[in-house]
Amino acid sequence: MQKKYIVRLNDEERSQLHEVIKKLSGSSQKVRRSQVLLKADVEGPAWTDQKIAKHLTVAPKP
Repeated sequence: MQKKYIVRLNDEERSQLHEVIKKLSGSSQKVRRSQVLLKADVEGPAWTDQKIAKHLTVAPKP
């Protein structure tokens, strides 16, 4: 399955997402989305949608 969106985060965005996760600030949904974005980042782990869904227990978009 080909990715629908490519995630490219800059250093500032990456830092902000790490802070959200570290402090668990905001809703659990915000923290989960931060985790997903960091895992999908092409400059980071660049996980596939299926791997993200499996490890973070979320459903991939069809």
